Amino acid sequence: MQEPENLTEYRINIRSLLERPNERKTVSVEIDAETAALYGMRCAKLPKMEGLLENRAGVLLLTYTLTCVLVQECDRCLTETEQTVCADFDHVIVTETASEQNDAEYLLAPDAMLNLAETAMTDLRLSLPTKTLCQPDCKGLCPICGQNRNAGACSCDCDSVTFSFEEE
Repeated sequence: MQEPENLTEYRINIRSLLERPNERKTVSVEIDAETAALYGMRCAKLPKMEGLLENRAGVLLLTYTLTCVLVQECDRCLTETEQTVCADFDHVIVTETASEQNDAEYLLAPDAMLNLAETAMTDLRLSLPTKTLCQPDCKGLCPICGQNRNAGACSCDCDSVTFSFEEE
């Protein structure tokens, strides 16, 4: 599969790190809005990856911190909300695995090229909660008129309405 052109700028060659024990390289990358959008992310503050690649006794490790401010839609009231993210990640990087079962345990870089944007954005996506809320006690939308209950009460009598869902 052909890699999108704007992702190629985030690729770094890790061959020299793989070949030299105790070799280290700092990593500092800001991911642009277009690349973040490829992963379904809108950002008020662009993702920034700060970390270290190091060969420890022949094992290549990537440890980094990812910071950004995401713009997401609240799952209850549908308003846009910003979520500040500051998360730490670490990976063991290999150029090949013994079996497909090991693929999940390691970060695979078969051509000794590591795509930092792909790594960071995938880690970010997987670390997000399954439900996004604008506030912990978000009241959501009225099921009758659609009024945002956080903004105030609506004029319909939705509190007296009960919903029942029958199984077929």
